[in-house]
Amino acid sequence: MNLDQQFDNLINQAPKYGVPAPIMQYGVVPVLKVYAQQLSHKKYYLRQTLENNLVLTVLGKQDNPDIEKKVVYAFPTVEDAVQFADSDIDKLEIVAQEISIGEILFQMFTLREVDSIIFLDTPQNYNQSKEIYCDKLQQAIQENLKMLLDTNKSPNSTIA
Repeated sequence: MNLDQQFDNLINQAPKYGVPAPIMQYGVVPVLKVYAQQLSHKKYYLRQTLENNLVLTVLGKQDNPDIEKKVVYAFPTVEDAVQFADSDIDKLEIVAQEISIGEILFQMFTLREVDSIIFLDTPQNYNQSKEIYCDKLQQAIQENLKMLLDTNKSPNSTIA
């Protein structure tokens, strides 16, 4: 499924998420598209528990252990997701779930306990990645929605 199809699906499913379709189409999707175009794949594999919770990895700095961030890794292949070394997790409790980039980015808009998602672009190469911060994505969407609402205050607006 190409990016346009992914975002069309999100727009069509928006009411199911409690978001009016015009808000999704004009306020959310344009921002998600900008982020999606920076990534190498149309789908990624996220590690989840058997209860469908995302697997969080806590990263810290050796020189400042008080600074931590919680990340989710997005893998280009199911093999990479399964083989990723994480000593704190029992591999029998983890599954790799294929998720479209549009869906991942939309979920990032609602994630509260995750600081960022690290998208690994090249199979078997964990050094080449792109990190998208949830708060920056959320802020970009909020700014776009505010701008959209400010410019569409007329009573005949399709957004209002």
